Amino acid sequence: MAISDQQIEKVLNSDAMQATVDNPSTLERIKAEFEKSFAMVKDKLGDAWEDVRAIYDMTMDKEFQVKKEVKYVSIGALAYLISPIDLLPERVLGPLGLADDVAVLLWALNYAKPEIQRYAEFKAGNPTAVAADENDLADASQTGTDEA
Repeated sequence: MAISDQQIEKVLNSDAMQATVDNPSTLERIKAEFEKSFAMVKDKLGDAWEDVRAIYDMTMDKEFQVKKEVKYVSIGALAYLISPIDLLPERVLGPLGLADDVAVLLWALNYAKPEIQRYAEFKAGNPTAVAADENDLADASQTGTDEA
C-alpha cells in the first residue's frame, strides 16, 4: 500500500499534528522515544537514515536556528515516528505498518534537505551557515525549547 504525498501533507498539516507540535512536552517525548522508534525503521531507510538522525539532531540543537516551517515539519515527522497512531498501524500490520513511518520520514527529509545541509555546515564550523532571512527562523519559544 503506497502512501501519497497528499496523505502525508494532510497528516502533517492536520489540527491534531499542529497541537502535537505546539505542545511543549512533544520534544521531551521525542527525546525519550526516538532511539527505540528510529531503530525500528533504520534498516528500511537505506542511506537516508543518517539524514533522519540529522533532522533529530538539528531539531534538538539549541544553538542552531532552524527555519520555522522546516522545524514544524521535522517535529511533526519525528512525532509521527514515535506515535502509536498511524495511517498503517504496526499493531495491526506488523512490520508492514512501518511503511507509513518511513514514507513520512522520507517526505520530511526531502522537505528539509536544504536545512540539513545548512546544519552540516554549521556543525563543521562554517560561519556563513546562517538562514537567508531572519524572519524565517524558528522562534525557540514556539517549540518549547530554551535559548542557548
